[in-house]
Amino acid sequence: MYTKNKSGLLTQMLVIILLAGSLLLAGCSTTLSTSTPDEPTSTSAPIATVEPTATVAALVTEIPDTNGLPQLILETGSIASGFQTETIPAVTDSVNFPYWEVLPEYSRVTLEDYPIQDHLMKPQIFIYPVAELRKINEGASTIITSLQTLIQSPQEIENMPFLPLFNAAQMMHTNIQYLDFKNGMGLRYLTQFTQGIVPINNYELIYTYQGLTSDGNYYVAAVLPVNHPSLPVNDKVTESELPEFANNFKNYVKNVVNSLNPQAANSFTPDLTLLDAMMSSMEIK
Repeated sequence: MYTKNKSGLLTQMLVIILLAGSLLLAGCSTTLSTSTPDEPTSTSAPIATVEPTATVAALVTEIPDTNGLPQLILETGSIASGFQTETIPAVTDSVNFPYWEVLPEYSRVTLEDYPIQDHLMKPQIFIYPVAELRKINEGASTIITSLQTLIQSPQEIENMPFLPLFNAAQMMHTNIQYLDFKNGMGLRYLTQFTQGIVPINNYELIYTYQGLTSDGNYYVAAVLPVNHPSLPVNDKVTESELPEFANNFKNYVKNVVNSLNPQAANSFTPDLTLLDAMMSSMEIK
């Protein structure tokens, strides 16, 4: 069962009025694209549907509604001091551009002063218009359908739905939880993408949230760096270690997934409960 986190219109307007002008929104950011292997995806512990209990400081930042693009309200709390946003122009030429770049116009949000700075990925949230995305990218359309199915029937599948599109494979997933936001629903999990046989590590491990607004108009995807003290700093494997590592790679991934699943939320950086609370506070309109 999903728990809805609703607030009255009056309350929402008061919050926005009181905090309007407290933050300046500007600037732009870039996205790092990873790579794509064919390693099997590991399974994780039983999934859960939760409502975050952490308290997030009432830092509400808003994307102005311009040119018909969606407006975002987000309580970033201690996770970030605010965010910058940019509009990414549409790319419809599937002949001269790779499939992962063929996308409609969408919004990309980059969190500021995020706790992890040394990471392959930037802490970003992507907001895609569903109808337009389905029209021009078949692969993304399949992912949307997959997420819709999981929202209706929560479960774990071999490749959990994930946007943005990467030229890399989802090597594993763990710590799955189904989680609503203010005007939508979705799920979060930890994962890593790779093109080869590499360790699960703190330079590439991410927390991701994949969700849909209740009206079905927007797909929201968060890609947020996360660390755990049990993992190596990066993907480096010595030449002498490589043969044994490669020969036992499937078991290695399975063992790491099994070790991460039962870890307490506050053993990660950032605390997974705080990330859940931030994503749960989100409203897109």
